[in-house]
Amino acid sequence: MVRYHGVLTSHASLRAEVVQKKLELAIQLPLFKGRDGDSADTSVVAPEPRRKPWAWLLRHVFEIDVTTCPRCRRPTRWLEAATKPEAIAKLLARHGLGPRPPPPPSAPRGQLRLAFPSA
Repeated sequence: MVRYHGVLTSHASLRAEVVQKKLELAIQLPLFKGRDGDSADTSVVAPEPRRKPWAWLLRHVFEIDVTTCPRCRRPTRWLEAATKPEAIAKLLARHGLGPRPPPPPSAPRGQLRLAFPSA
């Protein structure tokens, strides 16, 4: 957690003079039209996204590339999506999967015996 003090706090009156303002979507309008009627020069500068996409997060954390098929190495595409619990259960059942994750492995009972070298 990062805590800011003084001028860097969110409600400081002088914060605008110290902290860089957010980048806004800037659209440059064409100065003239080309011969074929199309715009001669148009460009759009998009701001940097604040959050990383979910595919980037999965690749970064679990080293899984969900954007590429593991069998054919082609880009994956969406076939189905479910957001409600009932729809998720139906979708998993249709693909032969259970609606709940498998139970975690059971912990061994009693005290574990570890072989320490005798001194």
